[in-house]
Amino acid sequence: MVRFIILWSVFSVKNSLEWLYRLHREIARGELAVLRKIVRYVPITVVLGVARGLCALGLAGRAFRLQNAVATENFRCLTGQKTPINAVWIAVRRRLLEEAATWGQNPTLLRQLRHCTDQLDAVVAPLHHQKIPVILAPLHAVSDVLAAIVGASVTPGKASVVVSASAELYNQHARTLGGIQLAYCSIHQENKALASNLMSLIADVAAGEQNMIIFPDISPDYTLQAEGALEAKLPCRLFGRAAKLHHGVVRLSGVIAAQVVFYHLCYDGGLQIRIHPPVAAKAVAGAMPGVIEQTLREYPQDWLLWHSHSLYFINH
Repeated sequence: MVRFIILWSVFSVKNSLEWLYRLHREIARGELAVLRKIVRYVPITVVLGVARGLCALGLAGRAFRLQNAVATENFRCLTGQKTPINAVWIAVRRRLLEEAATWGQNPTLLRQLRHCTDQLDAVVAPLHHQKIPVILAPLHAVSDVLAAIVGASVTPGKASVVVSASAELYNQHARTLGGIQLAYCSIHQENKALASNLMSLIADVAAGEQNMIIFPDISPDYTLQAEGALEAKLPCRLFGRAAKLHHGVVRLSGVIAAQVVFYHLCYDGGLQIRIHPPVAAKAVAGAMPGVIEQTLREYPQDWLLWHSHSLYFINH
């Protein structure tokens, strides 16, 4: 009898936990559905205004609170400025903008994205007309997803993102919303499924059939364990300090003699884009540190990676 009661209790607890898990999952799914309705029909400025107020009250973005201290200290150490970095708001705004632009299909934000695309295409299209291969180099500002969507929408309307072996892939369904042709390949060979596409991507870019997208400001933290990671770092100086950047943009632009277009998104009353003049392959190594430092100094509240503990200053 005692054994039966014990077994019954165990199974009852297990069933209760499973029921609670299913309930939590359904609630989360319902909340997400409501969020997507909100970002579709409510003006995006209103959504962001309410969300920022909730962040200020400590009612939103709790998962990102610990990033604030690291982000602010990194910013202060590098720039000498005492302005705090609001990592919670940066992360919450990113999530809302990505939901609004993909699942939500918010009309205002989509218009802003198209305007950013038109500005970038004004730089990229002439290069394609001159039969010059193009590598797009967006920085991690406001949203890497939106930056990739903009890059995939310019001439010729197709792009592939070169990622680290450890990088997460964007949700495939989300990135195909609106007809975005955006694929992935890996610069590191241990990710066989993605690395196998790299050679065909290089051939396509050289032929002008698509653009390559590489985020030049990815922290070396993400590639420490990858094959060839030590060789794949570019020694440079950032903020007056010895630093190392990922070498992918320099290497791949050199392989196909591509011109590199650095750009980043920013948000000031609406989504905007800042575009640097195209850089020839031979000049990329010299130009890239300056582009990154300038962006971090001028748009610190838009940059997504301040919370990375070591940034670009690991000694390896």
